[in-house]
Amino acid sequence: MQSVGPNRGRRQIRRSQDALLARSIAVPARKFSGLSLPGFGLAKRAPGGAALHRGSGAWRLVTVLLLAGVAAYGFWVSGEDGLYGQTQRGAEALAIAAGFGVKRITVEGQQHVTDAELTKALGAGPGTLMLSFDTDAAKERLEKVPWVKHTQVMRLLPSTLQVVIEERVPFAVWQSGGKTYVVDAEGAVIAPAVREAYASLPLVVGEGAGKNAADLLATLKPFDSLTKQVVAATRVGDRRWTLRLSSGIDIMLPDDGVTDALNTLIGLDRSRNLLTRNIAAVDLRLADRVSVRIRDKAEPVMPESGSAAPDVPTASTKRNT
Repeated sequence: MQSVGPNRGRRQIRRSQDALLARSIAVPARKFSGLSLPGFGLAKRAPGGAALHRGSGAWRLVTVLLLAGVAAYGFWVSGEDGLYGQTQRGAEALAIAAGFGVKRITVEGQQHVTDAELTKALGAGPGTLMLSFDTDAAKERLEKVPWVKHTQVMRLLPSTLQVVIEERVPFAVWQSGGKTYVVDAEGAVIAPAVREAYASLPLVVGEGAGKNAADLLATLKPFDSLTKQVVAATRVGDRRWTLRLSSGIDIMLPDDGVTDALNTLIGLDRSRNLLTRNIAAVDLRLADRVSVRIRDKAEPVMPESGSAAPDVPTASTKRNT
């Protein structure tokens, strides 16, 4: 667990609220007549999970009831939004002064999400009243942060917000429109990415490639010897794949029956060393035959990364051979 906020100490207290907010919503400890509010740091937790805080719970309860009565009375007497609003704001200020303002925020599961992103999405800081803070709205805002998949926001009265984050896990690098992104297994875009920063992740190219990458990799999993040679997979027409091997050969897969096509390819490679020959592409799109395109002498062994092979084969071999 990570505690967001400054450590205890007078020097931290003297810092401006804006500076503390920039370091993820820390509220400076402030003293009021007759009540000293606790400092900051990681909230201690009892076995039941409740935070332990100093101060009189009975006194706080009486204060809250009194403030609620004042607000209700102001609304009943005035009936005017202006006066009621002033009464409400005054009641909230008194409640915060009584110890019911956000003073500490604890965060679990944060690895890639920045403090600034959390601060902005959470929307809590000095002057935020715990009793009226909308945790559902905060959860919705947090889950719009690209790295965040799921989150929980809980109020631990009197003054702690607890945030539990489940971040998205990078699954593949998706290249589309000349830009590169890292995506999760569901195809959700997490962030722009430099390919070299995620060299261990598969590269998928083209429209629809990100959201279909998980299905492709699940299909390729039994074909370990082939998968190790794949350097990129290009989505063609958002309906089928072309695999680029490290040797520069393109494997054009069919729309359906991909597993059967790959079994045929592996069989031909074992019997005829198909993938070690001087060929540019293997076409598996037809159910009854395998077509190959011979590499032209002037053609480079490694074509440009991410480009799909031409869809016009020049030779064929029946699949049952």
